[in-house]
Amino acid sequence: MTASWGVFLFWTATIIAGLIVVWEVWGYVYDAERGEPIIRIAPLLLAAAIWLVGWACRYMFAGR
Repeated sequence: MTASWGVFLFWTATIIAGLIVVWEVWGYVYDAERGEPIIRIAPLLLAAAIWLVGWACRYMFAGR
């Protein structure tokens, strides 16, 4: 039962991190059209941290 919670948390974290990355890519493309393309690092680091927490939860709940 706890292993399924780990998988659920992992996929939830993956979806949230993916949405953050998509939002940042959209912002980059939008700013590129205006002539000011900027890749912001903080949201990408946040997405990576969220994904890593989900990954860690999956392995912790799986008992590995």
